[in-house]
Amino acid sequence: MTFNKKAIEIFGVNCGTLSLREYEDYYVGDTFGSALTFISIQMEPSQSATRSLKKLDINYYEGVGKIFTIDDYGSYPTLVFDCGIYAFSINRLPKGIESGSYVKMRFYLVFDEDRHWQLRVNGERISKVIPGMVYDWRLKDILIWAREGEKGEKYFENLPVAYVSPKGEIYKRIRGTNARQDTGGYDTNYILICEML
Repeated sequence: MTFNKKAIEIFGVNCGTLSLREYEDYYVGDTFGSALTFISIQMEPSQSATRSLKKLDINYYEGVGKIFTIDDYGSYPTLVFDCGIYAFSINRLPKGIESGSYVKMRFYLVFDEDRHWQLRVNGERISKVIPGMVYDWRLKDILIWAREGEKGEKYFENLPVAYVSPKGEIYKRIRGTNARQDTGGYDTNYILICEML
């Protein structure tokens, strides 16, 4: 399916410092390729068979599309969700939902850090079966969850507030991540504002 870039072209993608310590830091202006994984918050059968995607918050989405079980990863299957973009997750389908059915889902997105290369569909690499699963991105902005006052964390009091989440979490704008230094070794969250190229 061809993604309609007029629907959404700027995505807020979650990222944690623990993940970045394993890979590499990001800087505003970076371009890179990555598939998406999803963190499902709510999934239910859909009455609609029309794929759609809408942004509910800066980093929170609602989509209607087909959900497929494609592979086993240990004791958990790999799910692929096609709502006009592709995203995958290592998780079980909820009871009452079968592979190949349409679902309505609310979810967060995360870059997959190249795990998709390990996925297979009937023994074939997922990149051969779903060649459009890796997207090109340009990083436009970086927001960090500034938990000011926490022991061992770097303070961000001189930076203006860029975003306040529905839970009251305060995010501030930075030019680049520094996963080993930003929080003094504690895990925190970033929201990467990315343009799909």
